[in-house]
Amino acid sequence: LSGFTTGAISYDAGQTSGCVKMIKRSILTVPSLTVEERNNGYIELHLNNISSYLMTPGCPVLPQIVKTFELGFGVQNVEVKVTPIDVNEYTISKKVQPAPAMLPLTHKTLHMDVKPRENKEVYGSNEPFPVNWYTYRVGCGLNTHNKRVTFVSVHIHPIRYIPAADKLYVMKKANVTLSYQQPKTSFFSSDTKYDMVIIAPSAFSAALQPLVTHKNNHNISTLLKTTEDIYSEYSGVDKPEKIKYFIKDAIERWNITYVLLVGGLKSLIWANGRDDVNQGSKDWYVPVRYSNIFDNPKYPLADESSIHDPGVISDLYYADIYKEGGVFESWDSNNDGVFLAWNKPGVENDTGIDFYPDVCLGRLPCRNLKEVETVVNKIINYENTPCDSSWFKKMIVFSGDGFLDQEDLNIQWDTKPLLDGRYTIYAQSFNPAGDSGPIDVINVTLDRSVETSLSFNHDDHLKISSYPGPPIAEIVSV
Repeated sequence: LSGFTTGAISYDAGQTSGCVKMIKRSILTVPSLTVEERNNGYIELHLNNISSYLMTPGCPVLPQIVKTFELGFGVQNVEVKVTPIDVNEYTISKKVQPAPAMLPLTHKTLHMDVKPRENKEVYGSNEPFPVNWYTYRVGCGLNTHNKRVTFVSVHIHPIRYIPAADKLYVMKKANVTLSYQQPKTSFFSSDTKYDMVIIAPSAFSAALQPLVTHKNNHNISTLLKTTEDIYSEYSGVDKPEKIKYFIKDAIERWNITYVLLVGGLKSLIWANGRDDVNQGSKDWYVPVRYSNIFDNPKYPLADESSIHDPGVISDLYYADIYKEGGVFESWDSNNDGVFLAWNKPGVENDTGIDFYPDVCLGRLPCRNLKEVETVVNKIINYENTPCDSSWFKKMIVFSGDGFLDQEDLNIQWDTKPLLDGRYTIYAQSFNPAGDSGPIDVINVTLDRSVETSLSFNHDDHLKISSYPGPPIAEIVSV
């Protein structure tokens, strides 16, 4: 990881209350600091080769170094200490740029001129921001090799800022110490009896049997378990929790890695998707868990009343089986009967939720038997007749920020009075703060003796190297 140079690693082992205590030590070397002045009166702080930033709306944007350690599954009493070795103090003449506010993507926000706004309490404070040199969280989940491990994610803040005093405190190095205790027992069977389990109502069993046979023939040992059997064999506060306890049992008994839920809403026309604040079961073939995450404030913008979101469906609930120490993750950390609550009026927040998936889980939201038969046939045909087996398990995804936080312009060019010939179009954008963007150049040939040829251009990915990006003027069609 860029910025985290391991100068030395050492391990110590000792006995604590019958458990073996492990200690891992390493040294963090912080990359060099760069200060850039902005035309809006602020400065930006960057660390060489570090692309992660602390971005709290209205608070200073500061680089952070993120390091994730992987430990054995079920380790206990994990503690992290980051001790700065050498800290330099700097006086700056301008304030550090505040992070922009997060806005919902609506037709009105596209036309808003959003300027940086300082959190007055933070920018008027004589206390360092952030409060600590580091934070960390611990959770359990699958790593890139589909092995269950304990993740220790350490967020190190090598720059702390006192806005009222115009002071920066920058660490050059730090000692990082990670201590933990090994679990007393093993959590999982050493035997992998099944790789995958399919969960569906009995009404879909016959239609899913060809898929089970197909997976078994492809060396993915697969079991079909009906929801009816799960409800009768497992306990839980509701049907989603019973299914989750079954998945936990399947992991520990058979060491499964993959879970496929087959079943959506029962009606093509109308259904009540939510039975209560926590779940929907009655009108679902396979039930769903709802979060209880509310906007705070309820309507951050005056025009947002139509998009207020009081919780959503999340199948991550079925994949997030364990939390730190290998303990069952209920998503109801305070045991008040309201799952994954945050900012819900009159309800205590559920803090410390794990959110790391412990199985690879997906859902085929089929609404009837015909849809099950159709999707099963498509899966089997696709996997039996790949176009080219060399890319069968590979995928390339292109992604980016398609929203440049500015209003699009639609400038028309009337070519009627122009003579035939070659012309060059230049476009450049400036924002209200005076920041200028790159110049976009396109050469155009006017020739009325031939058919019209239109060209389209989208190359904003070449113009943005940081966030916030510069104001962009791009000629996209001629």
